[in-house]
Amino acid sequence: MNRSIREVVAKRVKQRPELAEHQADLIKTLKRVAREARTADVVYSGSMCEIVDGEPMVASLTVSVNTAMNETTGETAPTGLDTLMRVLTPIEPGRRLTDPWRRVRLVELPDAGQAARAEGIEDVEIPEDSRSYRAAMMQTLVPFPDGDPKVAVISASTPQLALIEPMLELFDLITSTFRFVHRAELDTES
Repeated sequence: MNRSIREVVAKRVKQRPELAEHQADLIKTLKRVAREARTADVVYSGSMCEIVDGEPMVASLTVSVNTAMNETTGETAPTGLDTLMRVLTPIEPGRRLTDPWRRVRLVELPDAGQAARAEGIEDVEIPEDSRSYRAAMMQTLVPFPDGDPKVAVISASTPQLALIEPMLELFDLITSTFRFVHRAELDTES
């Protein structure tokens, strides 16, 4: 995995020489994202980095599949939208534009139906570290169809807080392409 990350970044740096001074940071960030993805039931992970006005602009998106569990009993928990909405807690905006806040709402995904969404600015703890960082985030919880106890969790984030609104729009556009596909459908598409 680490070798393939280094190779992909090296290839991208050849295409975009302005990334050269950020190569080590890109490799470090992508390794961290990949490590976190492996431990979080992630079924898809994507990252981007572009240089804008001489600064790297990064964002990442993951899709994980989780079985909803009642932490007290250890039993499968309901995954209805009302339950998912109760789990998400809004946070009122602070005094500064970059203070944490969270908006919670229902959204309609064209090919997956209704989903619960939380978006805003969050302080994110760095795993196995005492530090955190502030990020613009969107998390969309999509219940599996037909009473299946699983939930697809689509998480997108960027540390570029000054670009929160356009990044949330971008995350929404990407998330709106989500759909459930049955294995039989994949077999007939290939």
